Amino acid sequence: MSAHQSKLSRTLPALTLALVLTACGSDNTSNNNSSSNNNGVTPTSTTPATSASSCAGNSIIETATTRWFSAWGATHVTGTAPVDTTVRNITRVTASGDAVRLRFINLSDTPMTLGAASVGIREGAVGGNLKANSSKKVTFNCGQPSVVIPPKTESFYSDPLAYTVQNQEQLAVSLYVKGAGNPGEFGSTWSESYKLADNAGDQTMSTSGAGYSLIDGSAFPTPTGLPVLCNGCSVYALRDVEVLTSDAKGAMVFLGSSSFHGYNTSQNGYKRVSDLLSVRMINEIAKGSRNTIVNRGIGGDTLQAASASRLRRDVFDTVGVTSVVVWVTNDLSSRSADEIITNYEEVIAKAHAKGINVYCPTWLPGAQSLQANLTGERAKLNDWILNSGKCDGFADYAAQVEAPGGLTYLPQYNSGDFIHSNDAGHALWAGVTPLKEWVAKGKPTQ
Repeated sequence: MSAHQSKLSRTLPALTLALVLTACGSDNTSNNNSSSNNNGVTPTSTTPATSASSCAGNSIIETATTRWFSAWGATHVTGTAPVDTTVRNITRVTASGDAVRLRFINLSDTPMTLGAASVGIREGAVGGNLKANSSKKVTFNCGQPSVVIPPKTESFYSDPLAYTVQNQEQLAVSLYVKGAGNPGEFGSTWSESYKLADNAGDQTMSTSGAGYSLIDGSAFPTPTGLPVLCNGCSVYALRDVEVLTSDAKGAMVFLGSSSFHGYNTSQNGYKRVSDLLSVRMINEIAKGSRNTIVNRGIGGDTLQAASASRLRRDVFDTVGVTSVVVWVTNDLSSRSADEIITNYEEVIAKAHAKGINVYCPTWLPGAQSLQANLTGERAKLNDWILNSGKCDGFADYAAQVEAPGGLTYLPQYNSGDFIHSNDAGHALWAGVTPLKEWVAKGKPTQ
């Protein structure tokens, strides 16, 4: 019987689990790694509780080999909030398991009211339809159907939910954004999510996708020669989907700029290098030895900015993280190779202090690096990545797609904007990534 064929198969937890873990949103505590955000305010965090009595009616079981890992994630962005309606966030998980929990974010100054929530399995490659009998309610604060997430909250957990998911399934997270005046808190993706018209109310348990439009209301054509616009590619309020799984022993985070984000790959196609590596993970690495894949790419970012503002939340605070692939590549338009190397060394030192490996792809001959291509700064930086031994591993992405002379792309891998590669380039990068080596590598020595 498939995972879709029976509602029962999605609601019964595994019977062989032993240690009770719960996640009650009422347990507000400071994040152990917390630091002030860009507004100088220290956000709060909810931490999953660890006693059965905390949430006895909604407890999920963990063992030494069946643990919580982030199996999908996004990077925080802002936008225009829905008004008293239902959003249908589309995710694709990178682990199988018998329980899920949802992690939310609200960095705004305004409380966020979620009047109801549910999960279900998407029907088809696009749209908001869900598979029959796959929807199940999500609760908060030990069984409550709704919640108000306070302002300046980096992390807010739902209750854990007994719910069977399969690796690569598209899990839809439906939220009733109750009332008006909610904050515009989103996560950036490269696949569509959806919403009903404002004032449509609570439709979280409906499996129908009728009436849903793109979550951000966008429908913009891409001008020739510019990065492809990904219409509707964000989720509301959702930071991570975590899965209780025996598949994985770690989580691999992809900290990047527009190429990891997915620019100029096929929208909804899951053709990004991280997506392709999540499929390689299934095909090449045995259950129990895998990593989940968590993409934290965001267009336009620099390594300097990401290391200062995103490293802690997007990497170190990802549940189960054991490695990070660092490819935030816009700095060469204004900074030297030596300055960027200093950023790398800072990231590596911080990650190693937490037992996290750092993997480094080489930088591409994109248009923003034109001057650096001519002056040799990109070559100097890539030589450091390949030969310094400071990274715990590397992948020579540049060598796969750059034209002779190193000033631009080979035409078959140029997406058209001379900045990003296309699906074919991402496939090459996934192919040359030493995935088995990276996943098998032990903790770094300090």
